[in-house]
Amino acid sequence: MKAKTMLGLIACASACVSLSAFGNETNGWFGVQVENAEIVHPNCATNGAAVTIEGSAIKLEDASLGIDDFASAPASDGIVKISATALLTPSSTSDFDVSGSPKAGFAVGVDNLNATNFYGYASNSWHKLTGATPGAGETSFSMILNYRDKVVSFYVDDVLLTSEDPLILDANSLASISASGSGSITSVTGAYEVAVAAYGDKKYGSIAEASSAVKAASAADPTATVQVVNADGSTEDANAVAANGLRKIVCEALGLPMDVSTTNIVVAPAAVDANPAKITLALSMPDAPEANAVSFQISDGDKYSETCDADQIEIPLAAGTYTITPVLK
Repeated sequence: MKAKTMLGLIACASACVSLSAFGNETNGWFGVQVENAEIVHPNCATNGAAVTIEGSAIKLEDASLGIDDFASAPASDGIVKISATALLTPSSTSDFDVSGSPKAGFAVGVDNLNATNFYGYASNSWHKLTGATPGAGETSFSMILNYRDKVVSFYVDDVLLTSEDPLILDANSLASISASGSGSITSVTGAYEVAVAAYGDKKYGSIAEASSAVKAASAADPTATVQVVNADGSTEDANAVAANGLRKIVCEALGLPMDVSTTNIVVAPAAVDANPAKITLALSMPDAPEANAVSFQISDGDKYSETCDADQIEIPLAAGTYTITPVLK
């Protein structure tokens, strides 16, 4: 399709302004697509731009389709993934639009050497992206907006695109999306990573990430510092204790109910014990969401204390009463 201007996807954000792989639990958030020859947009609004519907695609000719008024996402950890399938019309990079105070964007551009590449908008400018080559048909791409760590990343299908420049996200939240120019859009969807743990003023999609943040920032004990984030986005106090006496954050990692006083970790003699100096125990936690985020302290409360992983729990043969306590790594 010969077009007057490129079709690019721009994400704008509020004015107050380790890369996540978006691999933790995610929730679908909003979407825009065509159903029964009409645009549907659950959990968001569109601006009623002058568009036409061709099959399952939204066709734009020098128009700007705006998407905003997103449903609230209190359970988000601040990492948002915007995905789209669209026919992106190439345009000269000298004609790239930066109006509307964008924070992130994606487009196909032709440089002064007549080379066609994907481009990403970040750090207040457009950057050439490498790792995939624009084709003649539709492109399925994603922008991962990491508001927590202030970085943005770009994917075509499942391929991460890279830039020689830092891709900084100068924003705190998503305010709107604009698809501007000429081309067609099959769908635009948004999802967010679900927060399960918090440290300081930041939320994380895994307890292991939160523990790593604690250790990178201080010598504090993650077990006493990482907070549970509830399903409604509210945060438990650090060092909060569940009904069974264990830290709530440990119960969260091991999938133990918080309100049952008799619930505990389950260990038993291992079927194969190759250590003649100690008794090897096997841990039974088949439904633990993050067993790998937890280690186990073996102590007699006096002279003996050792920390081991779940598959290496061993207690001495010497007489005594040994306590096994799960803690965050």
